[in-house]
Order: sequence, then C-alpha cells, then structure tokens
Amino acid sequence: MYRAFGLLRPDSDFTSTEALARLRAKFPDFTATREGDTVTIARGDWWIALTLVSGDEIREETNGLVGHLAGVEPDEAEALIASGRRVEVGTDVPDPFMEHFNDYLSVVEVLKSFNGLLAVDPKEPGVL
Repeated sequence: MYRAFGLLRPDSDFTSTEALARLRAKFPDFTATREGDTVTIARGDWWIALTLVSGDEIREETNGLVGHLAGVEPDEAEALIASGRRVEVGTDVPDPFMEHFNDYLSVVEVLKSFNGLLAVDPKEPGVL
C-alpha cells in the first residue's frame, strides 16, 4: 500500500482535470479515469487514485503535519494550512514484491509537477 499527500497552497494550479491529462501522458499503458475530484489509474489488478479533498479537518491535519516537516518556512506553512485543501494519493492493493513501487514514484513525480503543491509522506512525515 502506498500513500502520499500533496499539500496545496491557495495559489496552487492543481486541478483534477489537469492531473488526469498528466497521468495519461505519463502512463499511456494504464487506464486513467476521473470521477468528480478523484482520478484513478489502473492496469490489471493494480490501481492508484488521487483525490482532491478540502475542509476544516484538512486544515487541522495540515497544521499538525507541517510542524513535523523539516525545511518548511513559517510563511509557507501558514499558506498550506490556510488553503484547507490537499491531494490524497493512495492504493489499498497490496504490493508485496514492490512490482508497482516505480509506478507509485511516477505518480508522486506527476503530483510534484504542479505549482503550489508540497508532496509529503503522511506516515513518516517528510517532504517527498
């Protein structure tokens, strides 16, 4: 199982539509779909999704998370918290032999291609 967050500043250019386009370009052999604010890529039995989420609980969680991230300046932390939005990347499909680890890294690479987005590992708080 793989997880990542894309913390968004208010001026971020992230959109689900553009994420779908970039993922299709990066993964031409995968099926890429969008349903609302969720973009999913899949091949065979494996899939990974990016979901844009927002709300007060996201703001609170971001506040707790940015305090554990090295190198995040106070002004940037405030902007990330104020946004109240993030992109959640993840899959529940087990990958015991890490056959899809590089796919996960490529999804994170696409995530990081957006301006105003800070990609982080929510399990071991750190910048990706």
